[in-house]
Amino acid sequence: MLEPIVRFFSPQPPAVLPYYVAGAVVFSILVVILLINLPSRARKPLIAIVTFLAGLFYATEFFLPFDKATQKNILTDYLVPASKLGSLLGGMTLTLGILSLLRVHGRNIVRLRAGWYNSLALLTAMVAMVVFGLMEKYGTNSTAKKVFNVLFEGMLINMDATMFSLIAFYIVSAAYRAFRIRSIEATILMAAAFLVMLAQVPVGLALTAWIPRDSALASLRLEVIKEWLLTVLNAASLRAIAFGLGVGGLAISLRIWLSLERGAYFEKEI
Repeated sequence: MLEPIVRFFSPQPPAVLPYYVAGAVVFSILVVILLINLPSRARKPLIAIVTFLAGLFYATEFFLPFDKATQKNILTDYLVPASKLGSLLGGMTLTLGILSLLRVHGRNIVRLRAGWYNSLALLTAMVAMVVFGLMEKYGTNSTAKKVFNVLFEGMLINMDATMFSLIAFYIVSAAYRAFRIRSIEATILMAAAFLVMLAQVPVGLALTAWIPRDSALASLRLEVIKEWLLTVLNAASLRAIAFGLGVGGLAISLRIWLSLERGAYFEKEI
C-alpha cells in the first residue's frame, strides 16, 4: 500500500532531480502558508495528531515481531522514507532560520539601529559564504574556489580558534569556582582532581615511583590511584548519569508523544 511512497523517496536519476527539488520547494512553501493561515484552535490538534502518529510508527516498528527469514516486519521498509521526512523538516527549519535572520538584521540595517553595522557584516558574510560555497562545490571558476578558501580556511577557522581560546579563560574561571573548598564534597572533588592531574605529569609519577610494583603497597602508586579513580568511581558515576539521562529522555519523549508536555506548543497560544 505504501510502496509508491517508498519509490518516491528512493534515489532518482539526475535528469528528473531538478523537478523533485522544485516540487519540494513548492510543497514546503504551501505547507508554511497553510500553517500560518490555519486557525489557532486547529494548530494544537494538528501538532498533537502528527506527533502521535510519528511516534506510533517508530514504536510499532520496534515492538512488532519480525520475520526470522528477512529480519523485517511490515514497517521496516518504511524506516528510510520516514527518516528522510525528518531530513526534509530539518531543511525547512534551516530555511526558517535564514528567513528569520534576514528579517531581524535587515530591519536593523534599514532603520539604522544601534549596531547596524554588525548586522550588515553578518548578512554579508552569510551571503558570501553561501554564494562562494556553491560556486566552489558545483562551479569550475578557480577564482571562486580561492575566495572560498580564504573565507573558510583563512577567516572562519581562525576566528573559531580565537573564540575557543577566549572560552578557555571562562573554563578556568569556572573550574576555580567549582574547586573552592567550602564543603566536604568540594574537598573530595578537589582531592580527586588534584591526584588525577598530578598523575598525568612525569613529576607526579616520580613521587611514588620508589614503591615496587609487586609489593603490597603498589596500590598507593599514583598511576594506580588515577586508574582506579577514572575506571571505577568516575566510570560508575558516568554510567549513573547516563542512566538518569536515558530515563529522563524516555519520560520526556512519552510526554511529547502523548501531548502531555506543557509549553509553547501545548499550553500557550500559537
